[in-house]
Amino acid sequence: MRVLTVKADLRCAHALGKVQLAPSQHFVRIQGEPVRVRNDSKDRPIKGCPPIPPLKPCLLTTAEAAGRSDFVRIDGQPIMLETVSGLTSGDPPGTVSYSMRAPGQSFVRQT
Repeated sequence: MRVLTVKADLRCAHALGKVQLAPSQHFVRIQGEPVRVRNDSKDRPIKGCPPIPPLKPCLLTTAEAAGRSDFVRIDGQPIMLETVSGLTSGDPPGTVSYSMRAPGQSFVRQT
């Protein structure tokens, strides 16, 4: 499984909504980009999700539900892998997910 960097492309299930990532650690990098760790996707804004009346668009993410490494950690936090997924604030509540489209790098894998 590939390791995610902050250049990873995470999208809501509506495909147009892109999660705006920000790193919480800066000392481990792949190709100059910080590696993502647990909760880097929590409470992150989602840009571009189309409003589909009467439903509201996805605006924020929740914590990752899957995709954490069981083995590799940075400063005690598990790194995030390409299997990352979680829920968004979209309608109906608790049902709209987000997942990875591209990991942001293609060199480093956890096996």
